[in-house]
Amino acid sequence: MARRKGDAGRGRDAHAEPLGSVSQPQSIVVPGTHACLRCGETELTRIRMTISGGRPAVFVSCPSCEQTNWFALDGDGSPLPREDVMGPGKQS
Repeated sequence: MARRKGDAGRGRDAHAEPLGSVSQPQSIVVPGTHACLRCGETELTRIRMTISGGRPAVFVSCPSCEQTNWFALDGDGSPLPREDVMGPGKQS
């Protein structure tokens, strides 16, 4: 079934993170996302998103060592625990 124009945004939270391009760097770098925590690489992939519970966060992936983490936008630079990101009962 084809989508009608205007249906794409229905059912979404009014406070959802805005869509953007992963190729355009954000002006604000969230604490903890300047360099990979494992190898120190600074050319990281950073994607802003909203995680379980509606909390805004940044997903960070390192192309060198494949380390991945999520960081809260309002956090202290510590990676979020997987259960905070995935929600209760979804840690597989």
